[in-house]
Amino acid sequence: MRPGVARPARAQLKHVLALVLAALVLCVAWPRAEAHLGSNKYIRLERTQAGLHAVVEIDALDVAAELGLGTDASPQEVLSHAEAMRAWLERGITARTNAGPCVPSVGEPVPVERDRRAFLAVAIEFRCSGDPSTLVLRDDTIFDGDPQHEAMVHVAYAESEDATVLRHGSRELALGDPPGVMHLVQVFVVEGVMHLFTGYDHMLFLFSLMLGAGFVARERGLRMAFRDVAILVTAFTVGHSITLISAALGVVVLPSRLVETLIAASIVLVALLNIFRPGERRAMPKVAFTFGLIHGFGFSSVLAELGLPRDHGVLALLSFNVGIELAQLLLVVVTIVPLERASRWRSFGPVIVRGGSVVVALIAGYWMVTRALAI
Repeated sequence: MRPGVARPARAQLKHVLALVLAALVLCVAWPRAEAHLGSNKYIRLERTQAGLHAVVEIDALDVAAELGLGTDASPQEVLSHAEAMRAWLERGITARTNAGPCVPSVGEPVPVERDRRAFLAVAIEFRCSGDPSTLVLRDDTIFDGDPQHEAMVHVAYAESEDATVLRHGSRELALGDPPGVMHLVQVFVVEGVMHLFTGYDHMLFLFSLMLGAGFVARERGLRMAFRDVAILVTAFTVGHSITLISAALGVVVLPSRLVETLIAASIVLVALLNIFRPGERRAMPKVAFTFGLIHGFGFSSVLAELGLPRDHGVLALLSFNVGIELAQLLLVVVTIVPLERASRWRSFGPVIVRGGSVVVALIAGYWMVTRALAI
């Protein structure tokens, strides 16, 4: 080997390994049927003369785990421990003002259904003294056992509505004066970003679309590769925006099991195209647009969980979509240069594109089967 060859080869190998590591993180680290981390609870809040009225809906499996009943406990078995559940909620969901803690009164749990899953709804009345503008809600349930848990909170004020999400590191919500429009924009932009980055199936689909751009980079340079990816992301954006908006407004709504199964199938198809026709890019924009339509129904599920505010529904919808686009742009920016560097490697096609796509197809195939059968 010539003295000047080893160092560039090693440099290229580092980029290759970085790309492979990123793919493995996406593919292998969370190979679960949902391809999204964490669980959700839903909280509806309304200020009252006495203090605060809350309705909390929690997945029966989460309640069973928190009460030590095991995740195989049936909803009926969980309901038989209603007193323990009420005591757990009384400790975990609290409210306070500048005068001190509010006094809770926890109602009986009632079985409800959300997206074909068993939930338990519990009403909590808080009697509060002190300045109402200092009212704060705190949620300490489930987060310690599941750091990725999210509480979707919908607040009804006298003349407006608000929505927000409580997470492990942000468990409190101030309920003083109604927040302004900019707070609503911020919440929905952040949720759009978070949903793409924690939706590993969406990320994996985009990553699979982008893999073949390495061939464009090798033959025509980084600029043309970026153009190739920009066209694909734009087609994907147009597709998912159409169905995201239509689903969020209730024009067209599909069953979540069907949507999630088709999303997994879209990843399998792109992976197979990368395996058998790795250098073919002409059809990819149509593929991105077509399956973008399916992914849009998946994105709309978050909006369904948050609930579009009555007065600013369109603004919230657009803000959420902007968040998704920002996340996509960041994914392209951090991926395109390592991809171009990796494409210089002689084995880029057989190892990175075909080999990586085999792994992607297997994992997405697993998601597809488990979602279809609801395992």
